[in-house]
Amino acid sequence: MELKGMSTTVRRLLLLLLLSVSSSVASDTSTPSLLEPFRSSFVSPDYAGCVTLYKRGRAEGCGAMSRDVQSGVIVGYDTDISKQENDYVVLVPESQLTMATVQSILGNNRNGMLQGILVTNETLVYGKNIYHNPAAVNPLGKKTPSQSMSYGNDYPWNPKGQKLVHLDFQGVPMVYLRDAEVGQSLWQELLLSKSGGPVIKASFNYYMGSPESSMNSVKCLTWKDQADGVWRPKCSPLGGHSVWSRVMAQQQDDGNRRRLEDAAADNNDQKPLLLVATRMDAMSLFHDLDFGANQAASNILATVLAARMVGQVSDLSSLKNEIVFTLFQGESFGYLGSRRFLLDVVGGFECASDPVPSVSTNSDGSSDTLACLYPLRPSLEFSNLNGANMAGMLVVDQIGVLTTKKNFYVHADKTDFGAYLTNILVGLSDDDDVGYTISESYIESDDDEYPLDDDDVTLPPTPLTSLLSITGGATGGAILAGYDNAFVTTYGSRHDGTLNYNAIAAAATTLARATVAAAYDSDDDDDSETAVAYALEAIPSALEADDELLLELGACLSVQANCALLKRYASVEASTEATRTGMPIGVGPYLGRSDAQNVERSEANYYVSVFSGQPFVRVGQSYYGAYNNNNYGKDASDAVAEQPTLLEQALRGLLNDFLGTSSDEVKSCTSTADCKTVNCSTGSSSICTGGHVCVCGPAAHYHLALDEGLEATPNQAGTGYFDIDGSSSSALYTEPYWDNHVGVQVYVDSERPSLANYITLGLGFVTVVVSVVTGRQFRNFLVREKLF
Repeated sequence: MELKGMSTTVRRLLLLLLLSVSSSVASDTSTPSLLEPFRSSFVSPDYAGCVTLYKRGRAEGCGAMSRDVQSGVIVGYDTDISKQENDYVVLVPESQLTMATVQSILGNNRNGMLQGILVTNETLVYGKNIYHNPAAVNPLGKKTPSQSMSYGNDYPWNPKGQKLVHLDFQGVPMVYLRDAEVGQSLWQELLLSKSGGPVIKASFNYYMGSPESSMNSVKCLTWKDQADGVWRPKCSPLGGHSVWSRVMAQQQDDGNRRRLEDAAADNNDQKPLLLVATRMDAMSLFHDLDFGANQAASNILATVLAARMVGQVSDLSSLKNEIVFTLFQGESFGYLGSRRFLLDVVGGFECASDPVPSVSTNSDGSSDTLACLYPLRPSLEFSNLNGANMAGMLVVDQIGVLTTKKNFYVHADKTDFGAYLTNILVGLSDDDDVGYTISESYIESDDDEYPLDDDDVTLPPTPLTSLLSITGGATGGAILAGYDNAFVTTYGSRHDGTLNYNAIAAAATTLARATVAAAYDSDDDDDSETAVAYALEAIPSALEADDELLLELGACLSVQANCALLKRYASVEASTEATRTGMPIGVGPYLGRSDAQNVERSEANYYVSVFSGQPFVRVGQSYYGAYNNNNYGKDASDAVAEQPTLLEQALRGLLNDFLGTSSDEVKSCTSTADCKTVNCSTGSSSICTGGHVCVCGPAAHYHLALDEGLEATPNQAGTGYFDIDGSSSSALYTEPYWDNHVGVQVYVDSERPSLANYITLGLGFVTVVVSVVTGRQFRNFLVREKLF
């Protein structure tokens, strides 16, 4: 068909039609926006939630108290909320997430129209430098739920803290949108909606507990259904497993296991106990964002690497004090790990009945761990520690990010041992191969210019606080820290994700040498110079920042949380325990997100979480959280076991590797079954570690990290049932059972046409009219040219 006979008007109409079609095709292949259609990330955005936590008193945290979906139009935090006529959701950039902002939002919710809060990631705008720290000004101290557990912790160690972690959001759910691009797009769409663009809404299905405003931990743990009177708890306590280890090279052959009362009697002749301690958890407002690089990971790295260095010292048997490395779980929620451990070790644990073999088939007297069935303790190895004669505690805290370049600080109490440790640590500062200065903290110094009285104890919240509190200040120690008079500003925030490997290597070296010096048997207890000289001779070489294990383990504890190294050590530990107990023990919950596409690249999360790995006892075919009847041991399968997390299992394996002694025969292994023929001079058995070497041990053990006001209820079938000590003043943190379908959605409000909708409709109408007119003109042309 030739078109040269067409009129100019017809040609123009044809061109318009072709452009219209081309435009339509182009719009179909363009990059989708929120409206054309929404991106999948907007339907169910990737988020981290702020959860509800119960305590003995008022609840704290976020979460809806209704199972109904809560929806509302998204408005900016700076909007005049008092003029809102419909349900709404507030959009807040993380740079503005302050106590003042949140209180303003909650305070203006007079008619109950506030349905939730969305917090946006501003990394694309500000990088990682603009944010507010949500933790308390006095973490675990004054005006916090754990203040009764503290000892000399009235000082504002976290002056930038907004105290949001302890705020009750009054049934308003709040989530953090992980994707910075999603957050930026939402703000752009919000601006468009103000000028007639589409209206964006958000829906929360975020039920997290009873609608009763008076609900607390005691009520939810003791909850009985009114219909049948059956005990069905509505929450679970926070908790986990601490990990502790003796140095097997210091142990002598004491034959097979001892009964609890025999161990207590023998302890009078044991060496004084030196605890090298740290925490292994962190706290954040959004509990899936407890990255804790400085708050937790740096502590774990320094302690584990120091243990490796101490374990390599050729002769430790002559040291005056017995060294025990401890990594405490759940410290952020009332010193769960350290208080439970110290109350059992120092306070004196009492088993309600005779201890039993943790695996009943070993009741013939063969070497096996003893257990107490009530109160349930899967292992009584802690009873062999000389808690009645403790020298003191050396703690490492937050050394991955320093407030002063190449400078550590010593925080010590007023005890003689605290002063002795201070002299040792400051004395080690003179060693050139470390290259870091160690100074006495300004806060605990005798500087007359400081406003506190010299006799006041002002220490940051660490496991040392628990020791001082439990002993009434009679037994103390010192803290090697990366801060002087204030924590780093990233404390308790999602931005705690950076590690300084040079500082960690220096801290690990200093901690190892200080440990040996503090345990040294000098002629004069106050002769710190001789002790330091001995330690430098025992550990002559400093750890390098490019150490292979430091870098690999550092990556595992930060950005590769579910790495092969952790899984290897955890899987060997799980296999050993499963074989020993006959229980289905596997690798525990991952350290990182298990839902991430690349699981090994997942960032670590150091929130202690609920006590899902609660120890249990199997009697016959039944399982109990504790047991005090006489049927245990009648069935060959009776045993006591526990399910730690992947991190807890891996740390136990690493400490077994570093602190378990080698036998005369170095033997490789893939499981503990390969180590049966290995003879150990200490009288212990030989086990396989994640390093695939048989070592004499186990040197390392788990210990319950659970609120001291709780003990598992005896003879109650199943786990999750607890007796509550009404006289305890502990915080008693619990997490309510969630709805199975918790989630957040963001979408366009189809019920409220916007100006953009009307414009689109108008353009569509014009296009139809033009198409009809063009079609008729074209048909007439074809008829006139006798082509139709």
